[in-house]
Amino acid sequence: MKKNIKPRRKRWLWPIVVVAVLGVVAWFADRKIKQRDHPGLVTFVRQWARNYPASFAVEPLSLEMNVDASDMARLEQFVEEARERGVILQEGNEPVSASLSGPDGTFKAKVRIKGKLTDHVKGSKWSFRVIAKKNEGFLGMRRFSLQHPGTRNYLCDWLFHRMMEGEGVIALRYGFIRLGLNGDDLGVYAYEEHFGPELLENNGRVEGPIFRFDPSLFWEHRLNMMNKVRYNEAFAAYQAAEIDAFGSSDLEKDPKARALFEEAVTLMESFRRAERPASEVFHIDLIARRHAMLDLIGGHHSMDWSDVKFYYDPVLRRIEPVSYESFSAFPLSTLAGSDRWVGRQDPAQELHDALFNDEALYRAYVHHLERMSAPAYLDSVFTALGPAIDSASATLYREFPYKELDRSIYYKNQRVIRRMLDVPKPFHAFFGGVSSDTLRVTIVPIEGLPMEIHGVKLPTGSTVRPMTATIIPVRRKGQPGQPVEVRFVLPIDAGGVNASDIRVVASVLGASKQREVEVAEHAFILASERALGLPSPSDLTKVPFLRVDGSQRTITILPGSWSLAEDLSLPAGYTVLATAPLRLVLGPGVRFISRSAMEWKGLPESPIEVIGGGGRGGLFLLDAGKASAWKHVAIDRVGEVVVQASTLRMDQVTMKGDEGSNVLQVVRSKVNMTDGALQGGSDQMEVQASTVVMDAMRLEGAADDALVVRGGSVELKGCQVAAENGLAVKCSVLAEVHVQGSQLKGGGQGVIIQEGARFIMQGGAVHASKVAVKLEDRKGLHGPSTFRLEQGDLDAPTPIEPGKGNTVHQVAIDPSANEH
Repeated sequence: MKKNIKPRRKRWLWPIVVVAVLGVVAWFADRKIKQRDHPGLVTFVRQWARNYPASFAVEPLSLEMNVDASDMARLEQFVEEARERGVILQEGNEPVSASLSGPDGTFKAKVRIKGKLTDHVKGSKWSFRVIAKKNEGFLGMRRFSLQHPGTRNYLCDWLFHRMMEGEGVIALRYGFIRLGLNGDDLGVYAYEEHFGPELLENNGRVEGPIFRFDPSLFWEHRLNMMNKVRYNEAFAAYQAAEIDAFGSSDLEKDPKARALFEEAVTLMESFRRAERPASEVFHIDLIARRHAMLDLIGGHHSMDWSDVKFYYDPVLRRIEPVSYESFSAFPLSTLAGSDRWVGRQDPAQELHDALFNDEALYRAYVHHLERMSAPAYLDSVFTALGPAIDSASATLYREFPYKELDRSIYYKNQRVIRRMLDVPKPFHAFFGGVSSDTLRVTIVPIEGLPMEIHGVKLPTGSTVRPMTATIIPVRRKGQPGQPVEVRFVLPIDAGGVNASDIRVVASVLGASKQREVEVAEHAFILASERALGLPSPSDLTKVPFLRVDGSQRTITILPGSWSLAEDLSLPAGYTVLATAPLRLVLGPGVRFISRSAMEWKGLPESPIEVIGGGGRGGLFLLDAGKASAWKHVAIDRVGEVVVQASTLRMDQVTMKGDEGSNVLQVVRSKVNMTDGALQGGSDQMEVQASTVVMDAMRLEGAADDALVVRGGSVELKGCQVAAENGLAVKCSVLAEVHVQGSQLKGGGQGVIIQEGARFIMQGGAVHASKVAVKLEDRKGLHGPSTFRLEQGDLDAPTPIEPGKGNTVHQVAIDPSANEH
């Protein structure tokens, strides 16, 4: 009996071992597949079993490329060098001669390696750029690329180009073939049309230049990043990129083509420099369609300015987009037009920020978002393209049966778009009161999309439109919304109006759906405004030295010597101009308040003078919108200069203050100060949550501290900062201060760093009678403070008091330490 048991056990053992081995293999295979962003082994096997047999339903197009041995060796050497370098550079990437045979016969061409990153030369599937000889080519294309289907995410770019073609946007011919190279079968490749006259002909466009912002310097920046070289690469910015034509060598031979390209460059430059709005430069409906489509397909990566391609229509004299690599099929978390609208165009804006600050373009964009996010839109797309999708899929499945087109991601993105356009609440609204027949409502934005105010709905059911067309800017990320006061002229029969009786009617700019927003009964007043008691805009017709130009939106202060006996409050939406000779004398406690940008330009020998008369007066630049500039301006004891929520450049500006007030206060602003001086005052200059750059500035004679920084950042370059009785610099609340070649002189202490602030010294010196730099003990709320001395001197008996739990010289200080 025992002899018969052993063989039976062995027979059971082998199946268990086989199953265990297969299980381990399956587990590793599943992990490997999931690392390549695939759902897993079970789905992989199911897709392979379903799709691979289906691939034989279509006989794919084939293209055979032949390159002679010497040229092939050159290509191989270039590929090896690119792999070692980690990036494909154009230097040395010379085209070689090739013969290609396809469905239309054999043709001669020049071939080179294409792409920027080494995914284009991975394995045996290299990417090629092909330029056929004149009047020859493949499927009507003389210029085209051949690349791994994964380079453009398999079927995703195929679908993108078909959808863009359906929207009337210039679309590339894109599909799949089998490629052979010198007799070797390279498998399934994607072909992609390049930019030339054939592309325009196929899209029904007249001949005109196709161009881009040249990305070559941007790729120098990318190469530096890959090599971990970090510095300020100004050359890599959108504003620095040259406008570059495809087929630029042909421009030298064709004066007409060159003239058209020059027209296109002039038009594009006028947009980039904010001289013309997008609606005067671009075919805005096609631009809007492209961006709405990128939202639908989740293709925001293709919005990088270095990837965008354009066509200039010489008939309409407008610039159109050209659809190009979508980087698509990603889940949508934000919209292409989100967080961009500020209501004005500025040369400092990136390409898409400037585009989305054009009202007509934004309206068209939201209209197309609504249309494309309707479920019926995708249903009709997939119905119309069904046979073509099946054919393209079958060709792809011969080598990649597991790369199905996931339609669900597009439907999910539709749902996200609908939700984002249907905001829970457009903004907060606050009752500002009624004076005479004018109702005031303060709007505080809370959304990343601009909101159009259609009116206020009264108890009678009628809707009153705002006095001026009003679009509420977005709330910038990480910041509270900036309040906007909207005024409405009430009808005679409106009677008494209370906050509870009215609703503000609004919508996303360009959206068809309107919302009614309740109005809070209390007013919205900023703390600074409540403290200052800021007046309403003055009646400018009663100010003799002002000239208002409504068409140009300017307020000009006439040259001469003028006195103000009461507050002057200038409204928003203008530019306040002033030139020398000009002398403004403010009476006791009088305030000069501007909510518009100020362009004041004096002369070295005759600066613009603003002279105070004592008391709590001042000069205020508040929520100015556009950037302001003061040059050769002398401000003497006006009370306090306040810059809030504005951008200001000061060049050779001097300010003097009294001991009872600060000289300059900067709040939530961007300020550049060059070659000027601040004298006197209490805490001489206060900076709160702002970005300030000071170059060759002098701060001297403060009764207390010279420079106080709470949040934000300050750069001191070649400055002299002295406070004999207080601190040269006090920084707190996560502020960051950079000092380069500056002299800082305090009383007993030179610099205090606290509440998570960072102080970085790159040259210069700190002088004090006791302690040069003191770090207050770390508190739990803001984390450790940091002092980094890269270069410079600390001139004091005690150079540094590091406090507890801080970082000094990049060496952490133990929170439990009692002595340092």
